[in-house]
Amino acid sequence: MVGYVDIDGIGRSGIERSLENNLNNSENIFLTIDINIQQAVRNELEKTIQKYNAVSGLAVVLNIDNGHILSSVSLPDFDPNNSKTFNDKNLINRVVQANYEMGSTFKPLTIAMGYDNNIISPEMKFDVKNKIKGIGDYLEYEGDGIYDVEKIIVKSSNIGTAKIAKKIGSRTQKDFFKKIGFYNKINLEILETAKPLGNKYNWGELETMTIGYGHGFAITPLHLVKAYASIANNGFEVNPKVVIGENKLQSKKILLNEKTSEYFLKLLKSVVTKTKFTGPRVRIEGYEIGGKTGTAMIVNEKGGYYKDRDLTSFIGIFPISDPKYVVLTIIEYPKVI
Repeated sequence: MVGYVDIDGIGRSGIERSLENNLNNSENIFLTIDINIQQAVRNELEKTIQKYNAVSGLAVVLNIDNGHILSSVSLPDFDPNNSKTFNDKNLINRVVQANYEMGSTFKPLTIAMGYDNNIISPEMKFDVKNKIKGIGDYLEYEGDGIYDVEKIIVKSSNIGTAKIAKKIGSRTQKDFFKKIGFYNKINLEILETAKPLGNKYNWGELETMTIGYGHGFAITPLHLVKAYASIANNGFEVNPKVVIGENKLQSKKILLNEKTSEYFLKLLKSVVTKTKFTGPRVRIEGYEIGGKTGTAMIVNEKGGYYKDRDLTSFIGIFPISDPKYVVLTIIEYPKVI
């Protein structure tokens, strides 16, 4: 976030670039970053990358109440005081510059858009036994294969989510993405903040279904954090900021249904309390946590997908009964250990 300056002292990225004039005038700039949280997050992220021999990783902690980014880490990084450490792989701030297809962390967003537009309800049931247009699930279905909405999220069913997205339709999907900011750059005090790549190809029924579970639509990690924060914030837009006193944007209501936020949070809590794999790994005594894991394919240089590489992630909100913080972590291409 701080960035670096060149040999002439000119800011080339981050705050050094965007607020160069302020800094040249010896103005004090106060960042929202909490140095203790930042160091703790960086240490844990670094250990995880090393443990799984991953290519890269990132993590974000955001305060929902005021949009303050308390921690933003992108690894590998560089020493701003040593230009010999600079290279193309570590100069990029993946939190705001990289675009990724987010995988299953999109599923709760799909449920939120359907619920908010009165297209789906919690008691609806969907048959997940058979593939739909080639879309399948990684795990075998349970019981009779008829899942309600909560079970679709808890079991992270691609088939179930695809059927819900099909029911929602592309027009509503596009409109909802527009409302939560998936077509625009985030108005952050970092000039190199990227605009989402989104979906630049066909957007028919099949694409609507795959986008519903996070395949075929790319955004920056901070866009995902903002979306979760805004929906959790009773539907009022949360505008991320990294400089205290800057970016005083008016918060607007982006949800139609007053109960959408409550339902969204309930589903995230169920993922932690009712799953066999995610729950035990993220539950912490004394903390009410809700969240969703994600596994996504990684786009290669030719525009296709790597067959042997994944992007793994977890986005969490806590306390789930009174949301204050969103935490996202993403690991690129972790290896099996």
